[in-house]
Amino acid sequence: MSTCAQKCPVLFVRFSGGGDAVVANLREAVSGVQGLQLEVCPSPAALSLLKRQAFGLLVLHVTESGSAAAAAALVKAAAGLAYPIETLVIGEPGQSEQGLTLLRAGAADYLERPLDLRRLALRIDLLTLRARRQPATRPESVNLVRERAGEDDFLYCPTVAMGSIMDQVARVAPIATTVLIQGETGTGKTRLAQVIHNLSSRREKRFLVVNCAALPANLIESELFGHVKGAFTGADRNRTGKFAEAAGGTLFLDEIDALPLEMQAKLLRVVEDKVFEPVGSNDSIPMTARLITACNTTLTEAVRAGRFRSDLFFRINVVSFEMPPLREQAMVFPMLVRHFVEKLSSEVGRDITGVTPEAMAALTEYQWPGNVRELRNAIERAVALRLGGEIDFDDLPDAVRNGPQRALNSALTETAEMPALVEAGRLTLAETKAEAETAMILSTLQRNRHNKARTATELGISRETLYKKLHRYGLFNEVA
Repeated sequence: MSTCAQKCPVLFVRFSGGGDAVVANLREAVSGVQGLQLEVCPSPAALSLLKRQAFGLLVLHVTESGSAAAAAALVKAAAGLAYPIETLVIGEPGQSEQGLTLLRAGAADYLERPLDLRRLALRIDLLTLRARRQPATRPESVNLVRERAGEDDFLYCPTVAMGSIMDQVARVAPIATTVLIQGETGTGKTRLAQVIHNLSSRREKRFLVVNCAALPANLIESELFGHVKGAFTGADRNRTGKFAEAAGGTLFLDEIDALPLEMQAKLLRVVEDKVFEPVGSNDSIPMTARLITACNTTLTEAVRAGRFRSDLFFRINVVSFEMPPLREQAMVFPMLVRHFVEKLSSEVGRDITGVTPEAMAALTEYQWPGNVRELRNAIERAVALRLGGEIDFDDLPDAVRNGPQRALNSALTETAEMPALVEAGRLTLAETKAEAETAMILSTLQRNRHNKARTATELGISRETLYKKLHRYGLFNEVA
């Protein structure tokens, strides 16, 4: 799978010698979705094939209870691949228990035979939507990053966007070019800078991080360039600055937009001429460190507002990366949650087996302003509170638990008919939530003239999640 113009492959894995009827059904369903092609392989060869080639969807056919364990193992292995992939499981009638096992292992959906071809095609369409819309990653590039830089929380979440970034990182890291990393707080900018350093020939040298926003205004120049004895009051000895300390290594300037304009002008000279002078000295020192910069906002906006020099922006923006926020990574969110649960529970010696559906729903609906860092902290808190079993809704932080309730309250406030619907005994909690979501989705679609992309953005969900809700509540005919 290389680009959206090419066919996006769907891999069907047999766990038995039969399954010809299932293959025929799948071929018919896949043929009804533009941009897909079906490939079939036996279960022993599946994982090796998944590692060599990127697929848009993994479909498993489990015919007996003995196959469930092997299928669950493959589902979990697929979650750790260097690219995001959804899993759809097809089972035989009366195997609801193994279906539940596979869903807990991470499968996106479980369908029983006989198959409804219309529903099957719809599920395949939805589960491959992201893969068909965006270019696929090159798994070998992401694997190179993992091999050189180590597998951790940041690298474990390889969305299509992150895979594209890692592909570029693998090519840019060996070159001493200047890099700019932009993105919201908690998206992994410092970690990405560390990965670039680790993948370069400078990895044996120092990697220094400087938060420009934390530097006192009167000491910024001294902190960065150093000073000589007597340069100013209190300078009783020579001081080595960060540029000299990072000689031959990498200097990471975080929140570079916090630098005063005067300091930006001095930094521009360093970037252009590759030399700097300590405060109070006339001797130029060669700048041999690689410079990586980052900011939490879009620097072009700061340039337009006059807060950041345009000439400096063009000099540091040789290669740039935009770190995606967690709310735009809905496709791999459950995988990332499972990873944090397994890792953090293992670190503290707790036997945590997973997350309850109610807790996962709350985690999914929360918008995560602190991104991956906030998610990790939330799971760490839940692991600390839970002695064993599954993490439950009550184990989550207040902000996460209150997120769905705030959305529901908003919908109830905006919809005049809802008070009558929630009278005692009229609706269950699940039905009330469904009614509220339906009302909110319809009103937002109407406000945006049925533009689904704008509607999803306003609701704070992905387009795929919006499509799922439209199908779940039978709204597609109303909004088509």
